[in-house]
Amino acid sequence: MMKMFAPFRGLTFEYKLMLFAAFVFNLGFYMLIPLLSHYLAQHLALSATLIGVVMGVRSFCQQGLFLAGGVLADKFGVKPLIIAGCLLRAVGFLLFLWAEQVEVLFLAAFLTGFAGALFTPAAQAYFSNASGISKAQMFALVGMARNAGELLGPVCGLALISMSFALLCSVAALPFFCFAVVFMFGLHAPKKAPKSSELSTHNLIQTVLSNRPFLQLCAVMMGYFMLINQISFAMPIFLGQFAMPLHSITWLLCACALISIIVQLPITALSERINNDPMFICTGLALMGIGFLVMLFEAQNQWQLLIQLGLLALFFSVATAMSLPLIMKYIANSAPSGTVSTHYGFFYLFAGVGLIIGSVLAGYTLDLEQTIPGLTWYLFAAIGSTSALAFLYLTMSTEKTPSPQHLKG
Repeated sequence: MMKMFAPFRGLTFEYKLMLFAAFVFNLGFYMLIPLLSHYLAQHLALSATLIGVVMGVRSFCQQGLFLAGGVLADKFGVKPLIIAGCLLRAVGFLLFLWAEQVEVLFLAAFLTGFAGALFTPAAQAYFSNASGISKAQMFALVGMARNAGELLGPVCGLALISMSFALLCSVAALPFFCFAVVFMFGLHAPKKAPKSSELSTHNLIQTVLSNRPFLQLCAVMMGYFMLINQISFAMPIFLGQFAMPLHSITWLLCACALISIIVQLPITALSERINNDPMFICTGLALMGIGFLVMLFEAQNQWQLLIQLGLLALFFSVATAMSLPLIMKYIANSAPSGTVSTHYGFFYLFAGVGLIIGSVLAGYTLDLEQTIPGLTWYLFAAIGSTSALAFLYLTMSTEKTPSPQHLKG
């Protein structure tokens, strides 16, 4: 057990602080966002399609505007972008207090998404500079920290929303205000790459557009992002449609987070021993979609439902543990010096398109669930399988795709 956490002990204070921030951010995020769709559907009686559009806007504003955040981070450094992202996320969460007004609801969705667009490319580039451990190990630790927040967030959110939705929004916003202050004084950002600040925005973007293997990865990973938020979006709505208790949502999210924490480092270590990153990514993509097929079986009682959701959590968590750190490593290794944040930003631009398409499609099929049972789960399985086959085709058909040896690091 101590050997498994050896990479963490070798990190500097700043990287440990950022890992703790990753934990706290997901704690605040998962207090609110998974329960938000349930609140909008059950208390404000919004349709699943409208909720899908709102949540899709939030995701698209985050993922789609990552390019702007990535360019700004490469030009001006990561620290100011991280602080600005914290402040905007806090304001956005507080605006959900007025969710009954559709205009304010969309504004809150925009601000929370834009905040992530500023914060995440800078944070990912920051983590990719860690020394003493491999990039895959660093991103595995990031994933564990975020999953720990995801584990505790729904539990805290469920307790808070039972008192009031206003209290939930206020407490979820608090960590972001606090870390904005902490980062002002306690975060010493790494030095920018030589001359990175001298590159024009046009040159930064042109560098990305000329990186063909990276662009191919972006296109394929749209399918990954169509699926990645369905645990926190589609599942709460589906369970609410069939009058399932709210704690079943909390159980699913907590199970996903706990399993991810347990399996992440062992799976990453196994991937580095086998040294076949494309195989792990392809398998993870397929498993992420196919795992939703367990929802085709109708649970006869509460215990069967919990087992069913536990199996979904197992498949989904293992799938993301297999694929996500290797995808993040791929991006960092494929980006020329001084353009890492921009590459992450461009990657999430494609991801934003995938997220909004996935949210709208999921919302639409969930509205049809009563008349066409199982349509949503077949859709998810098809998306995951198609993405896996597309990625397999790319790795087999192009000599420019980086080899496993190139991805090692």
